[in-house]
Amino acid sequence: MHRTFQRHLPCTLGGFVLLIALELVSSRSVQGQEFRTVSGQVVTEGEALISSGVTVVLERRDGKRSAEIHPDAQGRFELAELRRQTYTLIVTAEGFFPTGVYLDLKDGNGPVDLRIVMHRMPKVKTNSPMPALTDLSAPKNARKEFRSAVQALQGNRLDEAREKFGKAVAEYPCYARALTGLASIQIAARDLDAAGANLRQAIRCDPGFPEACALLGKVLNSQKKFVESEETLKQGLRLSPEAWELYDQLATAHYNQGQYAKAQEEWLRVLAIDPAAPAELHAKLAAIYLQGGARDKAYAEMQAYLRAEPKGRFASTFKAMMPRLGPSGAQGATAPQPEQPAIPNP
Repeated sequence: MHRTFQRHLPCTLGGFVLLIALELVSSRSVQGQEFRTVSGQVVTEGEALISSGVTVVLERRDGKRSAEIHPDAQGRFELAELRRQTYTLIVTAEGFFPTGVYLDLKDGNGPVDLRIVMHRMPKVKTNSPMPALTDLSAPKNARKEFRSAVQALQGNRLDEAREKFGKAVAEYPCYARALTGLASIQIAARDLDAAGANLRQAIRCDPGFPEACALLGKVLNSQKKFVESEETLKQGLRLSPEAWELYDQLATAHYNQGQYAKAQEEWLRVLAIDPAAPAELHAKLAAIYLQGGARDKAYAEMQAYLRAEPKGRFASTFKAMMPRLGPSGAQGATAPQPEQPAIPNP
């Protein structure tokens, strides 16, 4: 059994975003004891290669590192002779959200082949009157621990980053930015209760800190707690009306409740704030327009998506659908659902 999970970090710290397909192939054994092989390829959303600067780390269940390798120029990597147990695979690359995969190699036979899609870090825009309220009031030692945590995170030393974020919070329990960083790593470890508690504390301490609201909203959407997510995101938007990630998550909450007109309004607002928002936003709007029978608008959004991501994950689907969306196009065409990947419960 293989479960994928989504790891989130605020944009100022880096974050975890996951959209991966797993394929099982043939089996093998070594010296009478069956082992497993994990291989894969690392690509961008547009299927482009990241030729250098990529690190793949394999951690055991106890958090200890089993292996660390760098993919080749084609993004390929292989980890051979792995024991039949659970692991966490963490992939990092400069300028991209770190991506994690939970691997359970106890069940099934044969190698596991992964295609790991890395997402570029977006910029969060905000007009918040209190963009870093607790940054200014955090004592010197807390800020020092926070800076050390960020450096550890940038160096892919997640255990050290977790420890440093924890020390920053211990020095100053209302340090919203450090609470959010700590929560992000807890989400990566599937400790959602602790992460949720830290994010709610961050919001209580600094209601104008949009990263905490966006991250909590995304977690709640993944848990299908859409009403609570909507309340959290609207609270954030009252103080950060230009943080487009809040509108994006609010639209996701509306969409999954069948409130398509509201979802459309919020996703259009994202484009109004940042016309260079991620290409997948056009796929989401295409789904909304098809839901309402607006085929011309759906066609235009598919074109916009293909211009931005000609080899993206929806590209082949849209290319097949678009000829049917002309004046005599089929009435029943539907776009891929814009739901975000779920975070499994611990």
